[in-house]
Amino acid sequence: MVSPDLIVIKRWTWKQFTVLIIAAVLLLTLFLLMGFWLGHHDGIILRAEKKQLINTVNELTQQFEDSQRQLVMQKQISKVDQAANIHAGNSMDSQHQQIRELERELKFFRNIMAPEESLKGLQISRFTWQKQKTNIINWQLSLIQAGSQGLAVSGFANMELIALKDEKEVLVPLLTEDKKERFNYRFKYFQHITGSLVIEAGLVPVSIKITAHSKLKGQPSIEKRFPWQSDEEKIANVE
Repeated sequence: MVSPDLIVIKRWTWKQFTVLIIAAVLLLTLFLLMGFWLGHHDGIILRAEKKQLINTVNELTQQFEDSQRQLVMQKQISKVDQAANIHAGNSMDSQHQQIRELERELKFFRNIMAPEESLKGLQISRFTWQKQKTNIINWQLSLIQAGSQGLAVSGFANMELIALKDEKEVLVPLLTEDKKERFNYRFKYFQHITGSLVIEAGLVPVSIKITAHSKLKGQPSIEKRFPWQSDEEKIANVE
């Protein structure tokens, strides 16, 4: 007869269960502490990086705004410089024009009071013109008596516009207000004769021919031509 096998079952004691539970709790606590520490450490790093990124964005934004302001200022300065240059150019042109006018006036009166040896008596000083409309100009003829001794001179002047029409030379007389070809003059030192001229379509002005006749005996007639210059100058000639 065979005897039955003896089976021995080892059971955990209450004390062993307690130790196991305490070890598990401690291990879990350790993991939680390590996780908390790692998370806190990573959070600090992320917050620092976030703050640095925010500072970088702010700096870039400030630099961009400064660049925008500088660009706007540069544009404004460029506009001001451009306007100043234009104004300075216009002012210089105006001053040059004034200087030319003063020089002409000075020479005009100098020829009257202290003429050259070859300039004595009646002289055709200058002829100027200025456009009023498309085909209408106002003109002025200046006569002087060089080295005047206070004696008046008198006479008349004839003026003709020499122009080209269909490549042919034509003469257009300048007329007085009452449609006469003679412009009378009488003066001691100088006299300005003014009038207007209608330039017909197709006429290309070339020059102005002026002839002054004196009533004084022994005083010959004098003649002078002034070339017609560009419309921009608006001055036919000034001697």
